[in-house]
Amino acid sequence: MKGMRLAELPDLSCTAHTLQLLVNDSLSSQRAVTDVIAILKKFATHFHHSILAKQRLRDIQKELGLPEHSIIQAVPTRWNSMLHMLQRMLEQKRALTIYCGEHGGFAGPTAHQWELVSNLIEALLPIEEVTLQVSHSNSSASCIIPCLTVLKMLLQDDYGPSTKGIRTLRQAMRESLEKRFSKVGDTKTVVLACLLDPHYKSHAFSSATTLSKAKGWLKEEENTATQQTTREEHAATDGASMEEQAAAYGTHENDGNTHKRQRREHTSFSNRVDEMFSSLLAPHTGDLLASSCAEDELHLYLKEPVIYRRKGDPLQWWRQNEGRFKLLVKQARKFLCAPPSSVPSEHVFSEVSAVYESKRSRLTGEHAE
Repeated sequence: MKGMRLAELPDLSCTAHTLQLLVNDSLSSQRAVTDVIAILKKFATHFHHSILAKQRLRDIQKELGLPEHSIIQAVPTRWNSMLHMLQRMLEQKRALTIYCGEHGGFAGPTAHQWELVSNLIEALLPIEEVTLQVSHSNSSASCIIPCLTVLKMLLQDDYGPSTKGIRTLRQAMRESLEKRFSKVGDTKTVVLACLLDPHYKSHAFSSATTLSKAKGWLKEEENTATQQTTREEHAATDGASMEEQAAAYGTHENDGNTHKRQRREHTSFSNRVDEMFSSLLAPHTGDLLASSCAEDELHLYLKEPVIYRRKGDPLQWWRQNEGRFKLLVKQARKFLCAPPSSVPSEHVFSEVSAVYESKRSRLTGEHAE
């Protein structure tokens, strides 16, 4: 993060990591929740350190007709492993109760604590759904605002369990969510990514102020792009002048370069023809102007229906409609490339650490590849 700031590059916090901090804050806010989690962690440690205990539990599972699943142990760096541990413990509730009575040297959760575990799982499931969405390798920063908006709705009192301990837990989650993601609506990359994603557009914005900010940022980007295009045109004109001067002194292109230039010109012409067909065959919009600005295109873009969230591909949508939104498509390419979390890159680091280890200290780069 410090490197990004020293380089004066815009950066985003990892949304998945922030959600983990949110869950940790809420779980530690309730004494009853921390007590039952401590008991279940003790269970998990016991079965992970004893082969005999695993075999005894497997025998009980066979007698009861339960799935012969191993007990999952929570990992501190992955909050949803805590959820998976709770789900597995609740699945094996009867087997664990019998094991404590016959073999265990410790007491299991009470009936009230098992009910608390069930309600806790129900409260944490929506957060896991959001975490998985922002952690996907194909996700972009466009999903951050919609996911947080839905999560706020799910954490309202009208949804989910409302028992005494869980109600306080959900309230702590709401407060932590508001605190940790308070500046999302003021982050240019996140807001424009959401606006330019045909899945969401401006539907997830909490107020008209956010849309107004987005329009202002788009205008700034348009002005910046126009200035850059002007500079490139001047540079191209200067280069052409130098080529003309070189030709005046007898510098001539050979036949091979001429053929290459002709092929490039033919390819460029073919691309222009395809672009014209895309514009011709696109759905008609009555107020589409020949020379529109980004604000006109945005007005037409927001009138389009959103695409299906689970199967629609925003990049494919822009590829099919770039002839109609020539200015917005440039911004879509820029802002839809930002990932919402560092999870995919951390997966790569984990793979590399499994390849480069102490037992392979002399592994060459070629063999590692």
